[in-house]
Amino acid sequence: MFVSSGPRTKTEAALTFHVSGDRALAARMLDVLQSHQVVVTAFLVGTFVDQNPDVVARIVSDGHEIANHTYTHLTFPSLSPTDMQVEVTKCRDSLQRVAGTAGQLFRPSGTANGTDPPASTVLDLAGNAGYHRVVGFDVDPADYQDPGASVIAQRTAAMLQPGSIVSLHFGHQGTIDALPAILATLDRRGLRPVSVTQLLTG
Repeated sequence: MFVSSGPRTKTEAALTFHVSGDRALAARMLDVLQSHQVVVTAFLVGTFVDQNPDVVARIVSDGHEIANHTYTHLTFPSLSPTDMQVEVTKCRDSLQRVAGTAGQLFRPSGTANGTDPPASTVLDLAGNAGYHRVVGFDVDPADYQDPGASVIAQRTAAMLQPGSIVSLHFGHQGTIDALPAILATLDRRGLRPVSVTQLLTG
């Protein structure tokens, strides 16, 4: 099953973060989230998990939702089914070993956008690995391009709706700096930031 947003009737939106990159920036991001008492869904790249078990432990202890974002963050749709399976299962196994849970959600890496449903092969392979929900997104401020905090906050505000799933990234100072403004926008609109699972089932 593929989802790119939650119910538009909800007074909630899910913040999701692709977790890779610099560990010091990861700590700063977690500090900001903790200071605002916000829980997010962390789509972790497996190589980051293996290299930074202490950061992953903090993500878990801070109450964030753990999810799978492939092992090496390749352009997932271009891979063979065998290589796709390796990417999903290797990250799953790393998450289980380091975080104590493999999570319930999978997001392919390197997709063109967050709203087009993935091929049935991707859904099937994810399901075989234990991920019966593949998660896209409907808000993408392209923060990974480092356009600056104000641009990230403005783009997010322009696309944000009730039930939105927002795609953001660890490892970028501009995203850290934009986060308070994004949270302020959510608050002004009466939208509570939640994890993806909370958005879809809460």
